[in-house]
Parts: sequence; structure tokens; C-alpha cells
Amino acid sequence: MTSTKKDTQYLPGLDGLRAIAVIAIIIFHLNPKFLPGGFLGVDTFFIISGYLITTILLKEYRETGSVNLFKFYTKRIKRLFPAIWFLLVTLFAYCLLFEQSILHQLKKDIIAAFFYVSNWWYIFDKVDYFQALEPRPLQHLWSLAIEEQFYIFFPLILLILLKKFSRRTAIITFTVLAVISAIWMAVLYHPGMQVSRLYFGTDTRLQTMLLGVLLAFIWPAFRLKREVPPAMRVTISAIGIINFVILLISFTQITEATGFLYQGGFFILGLITISTIASCVHPGSLLKQLLSLPFLTYIGRLSYSLYLWHFPVIVMVEHHFVKGQVPFYAYIIEIALTILFAWFSYEFIEKPFRREGFSYFKPARLKTRWPVVLMLLALVGFSGYSFFQTETSEAPKVYTTQTMSGVTPPKLLGPVSWVDENSNGDEPQYEVKQYISPLFIGDSVLVDINQQLKEIYPNATIDGEVGRSIYKAIPLADQYSYLNKKDQIVVLGIGTNGDFEEVQLESLLAKFNKAKVYLVTARVPLYYESHVNQLMKEAAKNYKNVEVIDWYAVSSDHSEYFASDGIHLEYPGIQAMIKLLSDSIK
Repeated sequence: MTSTKKDTQYLPGLDGLRAIAVIAIIIFHLNPKFLPGGFLGVDTFFIISGYLITTILLKEYRETGSVNLFKFYTKRIKRLFPAIWFLLVTLFAYCLLFEQSILHQLKKDIIAAFFYVSNWWYIFDKVDYFQALEPRPLQHLWSLAIEEQFYIFFPLILLILLKKFSRRTAIITFTVLAVISAIWMAVLYHPGMQVSRLYFGTDTRLQTMLLGVLLAFIWPAFRLKREVPPAMRVTISAIGIINFVILLISFTQITEATGFLYQGGFFILGLITISTIASCVHPGSLLKQLLSLPFLTYIGRLSYSLYLWHFPVIVMVEHHFVKGQVPFYAYIIEIALTILFAWFSYEFIEKPFRREGFSYFKPARLKTRWPVVLMLLALVGFSGYSFFQTETSEAPKVYTTQTMSGVTPPKLLGPVSWVDENSNGDEPQYEVKQYISPLFIGDSVLVDINQQLKEIYPNATIDGEVGRSIYKAIPLADQYSYLNKKDQIVVLGIGTNGDFEEVQLESLLAKFNKAKVYLVTARVPLYYESHVNQLMKEAAKNYKNVEVIDWYAVSSDHSEYFASDGIHLEYPGIQAMIKLLSDSIK
């Protein structure tokens, strides 16, 4: 490979790819149903970061025989810190004025973000990235924490390997580490687990960044020839376009519950991504030309600010709606605010500080930017003082335990009328059905209605637990094998906490193949909602002893039934669920 001229130092194709990645991420966070695999855009960023950083460091080492670590870290600080600090102080000021209910948790998240340890903090705090119910507007900063941790240690390790050993040793070392990271993720994974430990962990996500590192060794962007034989140009373009299309398809087809991801899938998708990158940085590639369209490259340059701002904006706006029932106009507002804040941050914070550092505040330059400087000083002063002075009471916690009502021998009494003591006379009345002893197995929604169920079915066994998925329900069912008998009623509400496949549902139903089983469809504002509900309906067609209680249909267009998470029930929702169960169970 021969060196290129300095005008090729900018890689517009990479900015275009950044644009695609950040758009995918934003769509996913707006609503995972729109683009279930949009979260994979983060891995594209990881690989691009690994590739660019290594390319820059190798170029400097080749030209000077060393790497100026102080200069490298200074550039990283000027590039990354001002924009994220601007986000932190602005968000804290906003919440101090308008969203004080989340301040206690937000303070902790800000501290983690400031020190770039958000990913480990969320692991420690047991945050579920894909099913978080409480507003955590800084949750997306986990990925920037991983990148910063990488930036701290990688240059020094690379320099040691190049100086003390050899380029070949460095390639072997990073290859082994990437494979170990992928294997470690696969070892930790088991079906049905809460995957945040794998998703947030620096150790498990290092694989993709190291793939970018390896690409920089074998495909140095600044040394690629523009003029190559036509056959090679076609090959490079074809490989890039095919892999780019595969990447786009993965955004639409893969979900976080896809077990393949954690058993080598991230690594395989990483290989697909580096093939795409190899094509889009080659000066003679057709993919490079496609991704170098002006509107894509502009979005790519704006991608850091777009990533910083989109998630807090989405969380703050949707905090005022029932999750899963967000009106379309709210999405328009979120997109508009994201673009506005990102543009302001890019033009007045990110670019000036990257060029000037703290010279930004020199008196000679304040003449044209004093409004922005005054705003920044006011924000920093107000937020900084309030952060250390304001006492924020911890948000009230909901303590939930597994519900468990014992079974007593059924008493064949006639139905007794029951009316809620809070009723004004207009609310529905229910029968107290002491003559049947149903078994209820479910999750936190069952916990919500536990007390009311006991009043209607005093002889019922009610086993609800927060966070229970079908993977937990299958072994639990063995404890109730003695209830697998004719005329026994079993009600299963297990669709809220994660996706599952037909084989898992069949396994659970096999535990109660002699009983009368009712499957309660789920209302959960996540991508798998329609899938799990469809599996339940298909099971009702395939098994004579299975019926569906369609809570999803009954609760449609009733936002008043739900708490802000769109899953748990307010009083009207509890009443509606109890009526549905009472009317359906026979």
C-alpha cells in the first residue's frame, strides 16, 4: 500500500456509517417495535472507535517511533468531555426545576457518568437496559463509559506491545483477547437470564472494539490506494454492500432476547461490520460513495451530540405518558428537541472546545460568544451549587414479595356476592367463588391484583413474583405437580418479562396437561408483546385444555388502567383485570 495525500485524512464513508448507526439507535429508543435490533448500532460505534483510534496511533508510531500519550489524552478530553458535561449540568438543572421526583437517582447516575463508570454502576444497581421501568435519562452513557475505559488503557498497552515486542505480537494479543471476550460472554449466558451483565460489561463488550483494532492493523485507511484494478474495486464494493445490507437486516430481525447474540453473535456481527468498514473507507469503493452523501456525513459529524441528547429527551418527554401508549405527536416532539439540542451542543460546545480547549474563555473571544458563555456559567453555577446543597429524598421504593396463598380443601358452597368496599354502587359486582381452587402463576401484574383475587377465590393458590419470566415459571410448575389433575384450573400470566419461543410454552403447558389452563395475554410496551401473545393464541388452538384470557384486547385504548410504565395496574386496571378473570374462568 502506498501513502495517500493529506486530503484523504477525512473518511466521509465512516461518518455516513455513523449516521446509519445513530439513526438506528434513536429509532430503537423511540420505540423498540419500530426497529427491534436498532441497539446494535452501538456495536457499530464501538468498532468504528477501535478502528479510528488504532489507525491514528499506528500512523503516529510509524512516523515518529512512539506515541505521545499526553497529546492523545488531551485530544480525547477536548473531544468528549465538554459535550457530556454540558448535558449533565443541563439535565440536572431541568430536573431540579421540573422533575424533582427523579433527582435522588439522577445524582447517583451523574456521578457514575462523570467518572465514566456508568456501565458498572448499572450492573451493580441491577438495571435492566431493555426493560427498565423507572426513568433513567443517563442510562445510555454506559457505552461511552466502555469507550473511555478503552481509551485510558489501550494506547499504553499498544505502545508497550509495539516497543517491547512486535507488530505481529500485538495482532496476536488483540485477537486472543477478542476471542476470550466473546467466549466469556457465551460462558456467562444462559437462556432466560437478565442479560444486562453481559450487555453492560466492559469485559464482554471488549470483543467488538478489538475487532476494530485488528482491522486497523490489516486495513490502514490512510494507506489505501485509490487506483486499484477494476476487478478488485468491484470485489471490495460488492463485499461491502452485501455486508452492509446484512447489517441493516440484522437491525430489523434481531432482538436482545436472541440467544445467538450472546453465543458468538456479537462477534459474527462484528466481523460483518468490519467488512463494511473496510469497504466504506476504501477510496475506490461504491459503498464509500453511497455513505459519503452530504446529509449522511453531516448527521455522522453530529452523531456524538445526537447520541448524548436523544435518550434524555425521550425519557423526559415519555415520562408524561403511559409507556407503550405514547401518541405519535410525542415522537415528533422528541425528534425535534433531539435535533435542536444536538445542533446547539455541536456548534457551540463540541466544535469550539475541540479546536480551542479552555482558550474558549479568552476575553478576546467572548465578544461574539458571551451569551453562550453566560448561559454555561449560569448552568454550571446553578447545577453545581444545587447538586451539593439540595437534599433529595429517596424516591419511595415499592417492596414486593412473592405472593403465596395456601390451598385449602374446596368447600362446595354456593356463590356469594362480593362488592368492593370502596364501591359507590356503580362499580361491577363479583361472585365469591369458594367452590373452586384455581392456581394462579404470574409476575408483578399478579402481585398487583393478589388481594382482590383472594377475595373472589379465597381457596386459590396465588403465586406471583416480580420479574418472573417463563424460564422461572417452568421449574416452579414442578412444585405444583399435585395440581395437575382433571377439573383443576390453572391460570398462567407469564408474558410480561421477556420473549420466549414455542418450545418453552409447550414445556410449561406439559406440566399441566390434565388441568384446565388459561393463558393471560400480556400488555407490555416492548417488541415481544405481539410474539408472546400470538404463541398463546396458537397454543389455545393446538391444546384442548388451553384457553386464552385476552387482557391485551380488553385493555386496548385504556391508558387509565396503567401506571406510567404501561404494565402495572392502577385501580381501574385492577378492577378491569379482576372482572375479566372472573368472567372468563369457569
